[in-house]
Amino acid sequence: MITTPDYNNCIVNFSNSILKYYGLKPGHSTMTAVDRVLSKNYKNVVVIILDGLGMDALNHHLQPDDFLRRNLKAGITSVFPSSTTPGLTSFETAQMPIEHGWLGETMFFRQEYKIVNCFDNTLKDSSEPAGFFYLADYYLPNEKLDEKLAKIGRVQVNRISPMGKNPFAKIDSISARVKRVCQSKWKSFTFAYCDEPFCTMREKGAYHPDNTQLIKILNEKMEVLCNSLNDSLVLITSTHGISDVENIMLSKDSEIAEMLQFPISMESRAVSFYIKPECKDAFRQKFEDKYGNDFILYSKEDIEKKNLFGNGEPNKNVTGIGDFIAISTSNKAFIWDENSPSKMCACGGLTDKEVSVPLIIIEKEGENTLAFERRK
Repeated sequence: MITTPDYNNCIVNFSNSILKYYGLKPGHSTMTAVDRVLSKNYKNVVVIILDGLGMDALNHHLQPDDFLRRNLKAGITSVFPSSTTPGLTSFETAQMPIEHGWLGETMFFRQEYKIVNCFDNTLKDSSEPAGFFYLADYYLPNEKLDEKLAKIGRVQVNRISPMGKNPFAKIDSISARVKRVCQSKWKSFTFAYCDEPFCTMREKGAYHPDNTQLIKILNEKMEVLCNSLNDSLVLITSTHGISDVENIMLSKDSEIAEMLQFPISMESRAVSFYIKPECKDAFRQKFEDKYGNDFILYSKEDIEKKNLFGNGEPNKNVTGIGDFIAISTSNKAFIWDENSPSKMCACGGLTDKEVSVPLIIIEKEGENTLAFERRK
């Protein structure tokens, strides 16, 4: 079954509600459920991303009376591709992937003629630096939510993440810092990103017992944290879900590999192909004959017509879409060769497991919110 992002009910709409609440102009429609709780004027607003905790993982590993499931308000969607790089960038910028241009874990930058890992600036499937500067940041710069809010100066702004300055990688460190910020006398907005359970799941498989234990620990940590807060609104979601996969090494398929200008890029379940000009017609037929039961093949023109990367003005520097994109609708994923990391789980496809993510809302009332309730 194919599940496509709902670009009126996705993580971008969620973050546009944050912009709207703090007096900035949203670039896309907002999310009614988030608008409603923000309007209660909590002293602290905390957004927590638990990467990889899609609706499937939430329902499989937790019981209905567990804290996160008790506070689940709705299912929403990720963006396309439903993976960390485009998903996290979309949430943090309040923009669609077509607007910010970070379309996958690896992208072809025509300006440098290189396939680059966007977050760590290394060449695809290697630890070799892609250049003396971060190519993705240089060609596809963006301004994040915390940076936008810091400019207006109405609220204390905090960003907690294992990436960037002052990294906080562990959930205990993240929780401690959120608690400390919320106990200050200042009105605050905090964005916190945790790379679990995704990191563990992709190495062990989506349904491994260790993941159940990990997600139960995350559930307990979130409950302890939220119970320690006062006059605070905590909003929890994920950038994507995850699916168990069977990897296909595409370089071994000489018929397909010989039609390519260079190796595949983007995501293992949303794969960008650059085809030799003389092979474009033959490629579609050959690919669909071999892999059509597991992947949908879209041309670049198909992608643009369907607005699969979202609506909005396309980023002028986007070069990573390629001539075709193959999107997995099964358990299959492509890797290139022996140097490509082979994972038990992957993301980026158009299955419900990957696209559907939770909207979890925890309200801890205080003087301001109680006064609001009395005024209604």
